[in-house]
Amino acid sequence: MKNLLDTIVWSRFGFEIVATETQSPRALELMKEINPDLAFIDIRMPQISGLELIKKCNELQLDTLFIVVSGFAEFSYVQKCMNLGAIGYCLKPIEEEEIIPLLKKAKERLDERSAKDVPSMLEWIVEDKQEGSERVMKLLTNAGIDAASGLRVVVGLDVNDSNLLRPYRHMRLSASGGKSVYIAMEEEDQPESLYGHLANSSATFRGIGISGLFHHVAELKGAIEDAEMAAFQYFITGHPTVLQVGESKGFSDFKQLPAALQNRNLSELMSLFEQYEQSFRAGAYQIKHAFFLHNTVLTTIIHSQNNDSEKLARYLLVDYERLIERYQDISELIQDLNRMSGAYLGGMYHQGHFRSESFVAVIEYVNNHYQENLSLQMLADEFFMNRNYISQLFIKHVSQSFTDYLAELRVRHACELLRNSNLPVHRVGERAGYPDAYYFSKIFKKIVGKTPREYRVSK
Repeated sequence: MKNLLDTIVWSRFGFEIVATETQSPRALELMKEINPDLAFIDIRMPQISGLELIKKCNELQLDTLFIVVSGFAEFSYVQKCMNLGAIGYCLKPIEEEEIIPLLKKAKERLDERSAKDVPSMLEWIVEDKQEGSERVMKLLTNAGIDAASGLRVVVGLDVNDSNLLRPYRHMRLSASGGKSVYIAMEEEDQPESLYGHLANSSATFRGIGISGLFHHVAELKGAIEDAEMAAFQYFITGHPTVLQVGESKGFSDFKQLPAALQNRNLSELMSLFEQYEQSFRAGAYQIKHAFFLHNTVLTTIIHSQNNDSEKLARYLLVDYERLIERYQDISELIQDLNRMSGAYLGGMYHQGHFRSESFVAVIEYVNNHYQENLSLQMLADEFFMNRNYISQLFIKHVSQSFTDYLAELRVRHACELLRNSNLPVHRVGERAGYPDAYYFSKIFKKIVGKTPREYRVSK
């Protein structure tokens, strides 16, 4: 096995090593869990032979391609391997010139499969249809995961450990754009809870969110959204955080805010914002409260405006991702709300005196680089401007926030690709600037009203 690992520079051919295993029972469990694109199988393995292992994977309807490795050049072995669907047969010791053609063949097969635009599990979940639920149930069953035993969704942001959830039985749904999504079974015979296992992990990460316990596939979509929300808790704490969704405070603490704005009580507003920031830092609130706080301030200002209320409405947030794109942390959010409230009470919400020539260069840059990982801070660094000033320029000149403008720009490009190319949906998302297929489908549906697949079919 070491000879095989060291012989090839795998990234040159579009592959990465996700796991190795010498014991066939454990190898079968890994195959169920990871469902890799390609696997090298030795014919001679203890307990379960390599051929039997391929047969079991085929029975589970895994999508994996197989290359068989053996020390025996017997035609009967080759024939049996080919009959089971293996794409190649290599003799030990493995030589680079022998394995490279098989890797290229595997890559071509995988690219052909992608070109057929077969929906990923996450796309099935986003589309929320009966067919998708049945497919998800089948894949969970194949992986030995029993929904009736209780499941949780785990979302990790920038996790560096591919073995994060072992020894828990789990299945990875997605791993792109720095976000990893898993379904895990809460097993009573484990020495610690899933939360305890993750909280005590030595892995490095930005944030990990764990959904509440659920028992039906119909609850999966909501569990993913809950776990995503929890993964963003680092925005509140200011450091890597593991959060499991549970009972949390409601929004009653914020009911004084609209009244203070309407009564134009600046001193009370300043005091409230200070209290909120302290409570956030103390762990009393989650990112959903930050989301609610932001939109409460903006909604109150919008309702009081006779002019430009439509422009201001575009500044409202629509999801948690937009919140962390717009602000670096909870302190910056509250500082901005404080500023907006003060400007509103002073009768000068729109600052004026924007230099439109400054905005021309910014908007041209965004229009030419929208496929990249843009942010307000990157623009601020590029043009030597304050990020909040750039944010106000977008509201002033295009009547949209930066994040909304960028999202619509990307989705327009995605629509063109969906109409005029046969690229798989996840590739369309990547070319439009969304490496995370699930997030791409979610944003696309919010803006267009259909999932990318539904949009393609309708055109």
